[in-house]
Amino acid sequence: MHFRLVLVTVALFASAAFASEPVPSAIIATWLGDARFFDKRIRALTGPLESRLRIAEDLSLSGKLGDATIPSTAPASRSARRLEYRIVLQGQVKQIPELVKTHLVIIVTAKPDALLDVDFHLKSRFGFDPTMLVGHYDVVRRE
Repeated sequence: MHFRLVLVTVALFASAAFASEPVPSAIIATWLGDARFFDKRIRALTGPLESRLRIAEDLSLSGKLGDATIPSTAPASRSARRLEYRIVLQGQVKQIPELVKTHLVIIVTAKPDALLDVDFHLKSRFGFDPTMLVGHYDVVRRE
């Protein structure tokens, strides 16, 4: 019993310390570039997708992915270097049958050199989706 209490106490302190670390302010900006799917067949159909990401002071994310709009969304989870967003897109990324998906998970990882590493999962729903499409944003800071 004593061992469990110690483990719970350590876990609480560790999670509180980890959660209290601020996300680097360098990511608060507008980021412009392209997004690409990892699947070669889908990437051949879409080509590079014009993209814009705006991370606001409150860490909400908004922007565009191809033809779809990303409405302002707060992070679903966060840590000192990582933000995860769960977004219901407004519109379709591209008007092709393979992309009739409206749920987007964006994972933003801050890098030490004031750059972003941004991956995304385009899905039919936020739960398990064996047909999800995975991709990456190639963006640079514009503000």
